[in-house]
Order: sequence, then structure tokens, then C-alpha cells
Amino acid sequence: MGNTEYYKYSTDELMEIIDVFNVDADAQSKIKGILDSAEQTPDAGNFFRYYNPKSKCEKFESDIREKTGSKFALTVNSGTSALIASLVAAGVGPGDEVIVPGYTFFASVSSIVVARAIPVICEINESLTIDPDAIEKCITKKTKAIMPVHMVGHACEMDKICEIAKKHGLKVIEDTAQAFGGKYKGKYLGTWGDVGCVSLDAYKVIGTGEGGIIITDDEWLYTRAQSYHDAAACWRPDRYATERREGELFCGENYRMPELCAAAGIAQLRKLDWVNERTRAGYKQLKEEIKLPDFAKWVIPNDEEGVCGYTLGVLFDSQKQAESAILADVGFGGLAANATKGARDWHVFWNWEHILDQKTVTTEGCPFSCQHVDKLPEYSVDMCPKTKDIMLRLGVINITPGDTPEIISEMAAKITASLSSL
Repeated sequence: MGNTEYYKYSTDELMEIIDVFNVDADAQSKIKGILDSAEQTPDAGNFFRYYNPKSKCEKFESDIREKTGSKFALTVNSGTSALIASLVAAGVGPGDEVIVPGYTFFASVSSIVVARAIPVICEINESLTIDPDAIEKCITKKTKAIMPVHMVGHACEMDKICEIAKKHGLKVIEDTAQAFGGKYKGKYLGTWGDVGCVSLDAYKVIGTGEGGIIITDDEWLYTRAQSYHDAAACWRPDRYATERREGELFCGENYRMPELCAAAGIAQLRKLDWVNERTRAGYKQLKEEIKLPDFAKWVIPNDEEGVCGYTLGVLFDSQKQAESAILADVGFGGLAANATKGARDWHVFWNWEHILDQKTVTTEGCPFSCQHVDKLPEYSVDMCPKTKDIMLRLGVINITPGDTPEIISEMAAKITASLSSL
């Protein structure tokens, strides 16, 4: 329809959009007064990124490139979409295997199955991230990629992982959903591998409600990710032309980020450093002020200075000790208490019944039952015993950017007192 009267918004219509924000009644009244007094009805444009000279998606992508130093950035509608599009861009498909840790939100694993490939579940170590020593044991002739996941703002050992990938000719797709702005050895997470994927949902480091980012220095991966995230290929110089290189055009999805989410992302990105600096400061203060008993130790990240800092982990000697700390209700979260009650958490492999039972959307059983699959991994609730042991001994303390030094000190005192009585 183009940019016509259809896209002009009345005051009442604009107030509906403003109502998304927690603006008090007096402020809303003032805003309404300003809008009523405007000489013409505001023209919102078409809220669509393509053929839009004021595209917020394009501006957001430019800001991301500048922030991360990546050559290419693509905004999408979710972190899961970012993973799927990146896997497809990397050529992952039927019969291919992708190595993924046993501790990650299930969306990481689901994205591999959606890309018609086979997830190979790998052990983590006490950094709470994938164990490089275990990766080599998971590699077969069918392995196509490694998906390291920077869980709870902690970096994977990306130098070792990239060395393993190079040795075996594998792609590295970084799941940076929970660690945007974190670093490993001074380099942003998501920029170590062939492609990095970020989530921007409401529970991540910064959020746009829903949304995701793909970053890469590889132009071909970027081109293919664009094709997959927009089946109509609106981004191409000549939208209806034949493909410029084999593999550029194919049937894809619609994973485009909405312009309104991108506008929120531009504002949120400006706060990224502040958010990570605040939580990192709280993380360090808690670690200094909490006195751990002999039966507990800190989770040691692979890069202490590069953590996002919104989660501080403690490893207890036993699951029972972790359970007692969690049930004391002084600030610990974790799996031990829930596991005792039979509750399920889809961040750990033994609850991934979708994979354990090879559940699929249709009865044919693809991709698990596929002519391209020689032999499936042995999926079971006991397939990663080291990971299970670590996770059931873990207690986590959450930190927010709004936690002042005074609040942090109160938390530390309460936790120290509780641990001393266990």
C-alpha cells in the first residue's frame, strides 16, 4: 500500500502504543496534549524495514556492527531464529551432527533439529560451559559444527574450541543468548566463531521484548542467513533477479525483526555496557563479602573479567548441601531442590524428552529417522554424568543492575549466615 494516509496515526492510536510503557497518568495526559496540539497527524511510515529510508532495523544493525566490530549484523525476530538461520547458512542439514552442551536452554538443541540435523550432547565442566576435552570425543565423520553456549553470562574457552574446529574442518556457531556484551580474553562473545547468535527477549542482558541478532565476518554466511530469514529476499539489490551465486536463493522462513523491536534495541544497546558493568560490580562484591564454608567453592569462569556478572555460582560438595542452601530461601537458586521434588527444568539434558524420546512433529521421525543418518547418538538421562553431577551441586545467586552496594552487602550477610548454619 506504500506510505499513505493508512500509516498516519491519530492521537488515540499513538496513546495505545505509548500505553505499552509504564507512564503515569499525568505524563500520559501531557503527551496527549502535545499530540493534540500538533499541526498535522504524525506519519509513522510503514513499520517495515525494506524500502524504508528510516529503517530502525538497518540503524540497529549498524550500531551492532560498530559495537561488536563485526563486519555484518542481521536482526531477526528471536534468538532461536538466529540459531536456525545460522545453522542453515553454515550448510548444516540432514545427517549432519552438531555438538551442543548438556546444559543450555532447550532452544539451542531444538534449533539443530529444526535445521534437520542431529544434536550430539556434550559434557560441560565446572565453568558451567562446554568442556573442550569432551568435544573431541564427540566428533565423528558426520560432525558439521560445534555450538558452544555461553551460559549464565560465562564465556566458553573459545580459543581451544576454535582450534578444535579448525583441526577438524568444523563450523563454530556461538550461542550468545545469555551473554551479550560478555568477553573472552578481551574479545566480544559471539565474534570468536564463524557466526554469533544473540537473544533479545525480556529475560536477557538487554531486551526488545522479542528479538535476536546474527553477527559474522563471513559475507557468504551473512548472505545465506539473509536469504533464510526472508524467503522473499527483499534485501537483494534486484529482488526478482536470478541468484548471483549457487546457494543464495532457497525456500526459507520469515524471521524478520519488526521495526518497533529494532527501535527498542537501539535504545537498549546504549545501555549494554552499563548493565554489564553494574551486574559485574555486584558479582565481584558478593564474591568478596560472602564467606563460603569448607564444603563449597566458587564457580570459576573461563574469564573472570569478561563475565556478564548477573549470576554468581557456588558448587557444593554434595547435592544434599546444595538442596539445603536453596531451600533456606536466602538468595540461592538451582536444580537440586527442584530435582528432589521431581520438577523439570529444560536447561538440562535429562529433561529433554523431545530428544531422549526422539519426538518429532510428524510420525515419519525426521531428522532422526533419515536415510542420511548412519547411526544416532545414544540418548539417555545418564548420557552426560559429569554434567548432571555438576548441575545438581550448583547454587546460583542472581544479580540485577538495580542492586546497590547496600543491597549486595545485605545479600552477602544473609547468605554467609545461612551457609554457616548448614
